[in-house]
Order: sequence, then C-alpha cells, then structure tokens
Amino acid sequence: MRRIAASSTAALLILTGLTACTPEIKGVTGLTVDTDGRLLAALAWCADRPPDVVILFAERDGVSPAPSGVSASTVNWPDWPGREYDVPRGSTSPATVHLAGFPPEPVPDPHATFRTYGVAGNSSFTSVSVTFRLAELSGLEPGSILITTTEAGEEVQQEVSLDEFARLGKDAC
Repeated sequence: MRRIAASSTAALLILTGLTACTPEIKGVTGLTVDTDGRLLAALAWCADRPPDVVILFAERDGVSPAPSGVSASTVNWPDWPGREYDVPRGSTSPATVHLAGFPPEPVPDPHATFRTYGVAGNSSFTSVSVTFRLAELSGLEPGSILITTTEAGEEVQQEVSLDEFARLGKDAC
C-alpha cells in the first residue's frame, strides 16, 4: 500500500512539475519591415510586462506554412545556433525589435525555414511563434505584419494590419 501511495505521490509531483514549467501563451509574434526595409520582429502581448527576448532559429526539418509546397532545407544552416534579441525594457504592446544581422552571410538557402517568438526570461510566458522562409518576406511593407495561425490543425500564414495584430495580442490571454 505504501508503494502505491508513494508511486501516486511521485507521479503527481512529476506531473505538477511538468505543467508548471510550460510557459503560458500571452502574446503573438509576427514579422514586419521598417521604412528602410529592415526586418523587424513584431510582438503584441496581454501579459503585465513585455517579453524579455525574441528568439530566432532555423527549423530543423521544418516546413513553412506558405502554400509554396517546397520542402524545407537546412543545407546551408547545419551549425547556425540562432539568435536572441533583447526586447527594450518598458516597451508597450505592440512593439518591434530589429533583427540585426539576420539573415547572416552568406545568404541562406531560400528554402530554409525559420521560427521566431518572444519569451519572458523566467519562461513564465511566451508568444505564438511565426514560421517563415526568406522569400516569403519579400512582399512585406511597413505596417503589414506576417503571422502564423492555426486553422483546422494546420499552420497558415497571413498578413494583418498593425491594429489587428495589437488586438490579437490583447486576445491572447
């Protein structure tokens, strides 16, 4: 009987620990460009503070949700560790963060897939990520934000206005 109680208690503690480590979704991430064409991560959130960093990385075996149907490739990205970009303290939602140095030289495989999202430094919350390929960013204009949503269990890209993006951030909680 003690073994059963001990096993049940251990399982409950492990389950509690696993769920406590999972950050809540309290925002949305997108991509936009400034008037000079520089790539920016866009963040909108409903948490009581902004995310601390934006994380950007190459997806291994990832597929961008764009309808191109071209398989992802990481041929030119075997050792790219990704990057973290600080979100300025005191930022208000929505905010943008310049993705300095991205894409790195040499220019990557146009079919490589990337993902970016915002996260609190203590992992208490995160934002919905955006998945993309470089070619999919060519039509972005200032004020237009590329996001990834889920429809019928599938990731789908869409462009939204800054006002719609801000609303999505507020609605994330």
